[in-house]
Amino acid sequence: MKWHLGYVLAITIMSGGSLSAQTVTSQPPRFHGFVVVNGGYQLASNDFADGATRRQYAEDGRIDTSYKVKAGPALDIAGGAHVWKQLGVSVGVSRFSTSTPATLTGTVPHPFFFNRLRSVSGSVSGLKREELAVHVQGRGILQLSQRFEVMVFGGPSFFQVKQAVVADFTISESYPYDDATFQSATTSEPKASRIGFNAGGDVAFFFSRQVGVGATAQYAGTTVEVAAAGGSKRELKVGGGKVGFGLRLRF
Repeated sequence: MKWHLGYVLAITIMSGGSLSAQTVTSQPPRFHGFVVVNGGYQLASNDFADGATRRQYAEDGRIDTSYKVKAGPALDIAGGAHVWKQLGVSVGVSRFSTSTPATLTGTVPHPFFFNRLRSVSGSVSGLKREELAVHVQGRGILQLSQRFEVMVFGGPSFFQVKQAVVADFTISESYPYDDATFQSATTSEPKASRIGFNAGGDVAFFFSRQVGVGATAQYAGTTVEVAAAGGSKRELKVGGGKVGFGLRLRF
């Protein structure tokens, strides 16, 4: 009887040890660091307009410009590490650049007569917007299995923006000066910086322990103030919604 009890006890201990080992080995491995590289697309179209008084021939005219800020491709890179359980931190950098064609309308005083403003209009090309952002993020990291991983993240973002704007324009005119024609625009490229925020999520699939691919959806944005025509100030929306797809590394 004692022999049977000992045999059963030994089998139970061995079975329990085997189950415990299986439970431990079935857990996804822990990784300390990660890198995210995305080719993305910024979805926002942050159009804007500005205007100012323009003085010529001892009388005030006007300059108004509307800008089309197109959505377009962007690049995002982030790296970070686990700090405690399922929490991590990361720092990311994103860059976005797009053309911003503009339409200009204005009024020009007459050189001989007061209150006889002449209208001009034209298109301005070659203007660009460049956005560079640094994102500091807290991350919640959920490793569903050895191959699937989900992250949610958010935090402050530091934006630096350069936006080409129309500062003034030139006209062509001839006697008797009843009409004026837009000839060219003078442009400037003011820069501005400001802190905003970012938030989003990422889903990744790993082909091996360290290498995989993933998709990200996020929002990162703020508003900045730049110098515009006539020395005025103009608030611009920067950033916006973005989607991306690319490489995932963990180690």
